Amino acid sequence: MLKTLKNSAIFGAIATLFGISIASTPAQAQIETSFGTFAPTVTATTNYIFRGLSQSKKGPALQGNLEYTYAIGDFTPYLGAFASNTRFPANNTPAGSQTIRQHLEVDLFGGVRYATPLAGLTLDAGFISYTYPNNTADSTSGGIGPNTYGNPQWNEVYGKFAYDFGLATAVGSVFYAKDFSYASGKGVYYEGGFDVPLPYDFLLSGRVGRQTIEYNWAFGAPDYTTWNVGLARDFDVPFTFTLAALYSDTNIKKGSSLGFDRIGNTNGVLQPDAYEQTKGQVSFSFIKKF
Repeated sequence: MLKTLKNSAIFGAIATLFGISIASTPAQAQIETSFGTFAPTVTATTNYIFRGLSQSKKGPALQGNLEYTYAIGDFTPYLGAFASNTRFPANNTPAGSQTIRQHLEVDLFGGVRYATPLAGLTLDAGFISYTYPNNTADSTSGGIGPNTYGNPQWNEVYGKFAYDFGLATAVGSVFYAKDFSYASGKGVYYEGGFDVPLPYDFLLSGRVGRQTIEYNWAFGAPDYTTWNVGLARDFDVPFTFTLAALYSDTNIKKGSSLGFDRIGNTNGVLQPDAYEQTKGQVSFSFIKKF
């Protein structure tokens, strides 16, 4: 989540919904100190969507984000944390019908932003760790067969850009994980899109992304393309807040193949309840910056 729009508060709200990782969003609300800037945000959403997949089983989520920055010339190093309640279908992994406790997500991130000499162009590189404290799989080794599963936690490095050319801002990003969620091997996510300011202080945004996964059967979904469209606006009465809406979809089909299971010598298929998390869905969010 990135950048240099004139209305950075709205842009940050849209970026949060798109799941581009709040790790790279410029601070929307700022608490200035002599040793840096803190930017806390609280979000209430009807559906936590990340890369086209619902992380809350299409239910509500309460989220918090805190980012610390310290500007050094054109460079802005940052550190932060994000937390949200989560809920996943029992068989969205090779564990099948087993219940996987994974009710809380806590992400830690850090990186550096660079305001380039080219006006309007911002670059961002960083690292993010996705963790699920006390999840069932944490003490389970495996991820090597149809009846086992690996840890859902994973780490990624990323690079991003945003270029504000006046009428709109073009954004792009790539995320790389050596060991993606559920021990599913290498994972790469690419995304690009635009943010367009509209009359009456609305912001329209759109994204197209592609997630590739080395071992699809372990993750629980095939490689897929996702796209979304969002609309957001800031309000000042009775206090400052942002309202945002997002429509998201993927090209994942019901019963689609998960790829060849090298251990079980079978081809997996996406289960119906997991498919419910991947098809077209909407979220409405209330975002408060402090």
